[in-house]
Amino acid sequence: MTTASHVREAASQSVALSSLSDEALVERVVAGDKASYRVLVERYYRPIQGIARRMGLSSGDCEDVAQDVFVRVWLHREKWRADGAKFKTWLYRVAVNRVIDFKRRPRPVENVEIEETPDDAMSPVEKLAQHQDFVRLRAAVKKLSDQQQIAINLFYDRELSNAEAAEIVGISVNAMESLLKRARKRLREELKNIL
Repeated sequence: MTTASHVREAASQSVALSSLSDEALVERVVAGDKASYRVLVERYYRPIQGIARRMGLSSGDCEDVAQDVFVRVWLHREKWRADGAKFKTWLYRVAVNRVIDFKRRPRPVENVEIEETPDDAMSPVEKLAQHQDFVRLRAAVKKLSDQQQIAINLFYDRELSNAEAAEIVGISVNAMESLLKRARKRLREELKNIL
């Protein structure tokens, strides 16, 4: 076969694999299929980075956490149980735990990067006001407990249901609802004090 035909075959296989469900891909990964593993990495790498970023890590640390999560997925693939939680729920739980571990380890103090979302339709004054609101909100979220930060992140940023977020954190749905309620109340108080 020519190199071009190898490329076409690989592209065709990648497209076919991308249409598979997470569970079907994981079954193939457990058997050692690296192509299926790559599809899962492509599917969830950025969401894992987003979880880490919203839990207060810098961009470089988010990258480290995401890489670590997927290295663990590959190394421990045989431990996956199809009768347990959905893959996405299990993966997010691994990510949340890795971020918590990462935040607990002693680290030198660094400058915090503030990422902006460019919006050409806004004037510079509007951009500044939006950026200041974002900075205030981020500062208020950082004052929450780790559990509250995780709950806010999973519910609002990842748009998971209370049941899915509760399963990731390892608590009941009622406990998740209570955690979110306390987190919202604390955020309102913090933002009132900041404004």
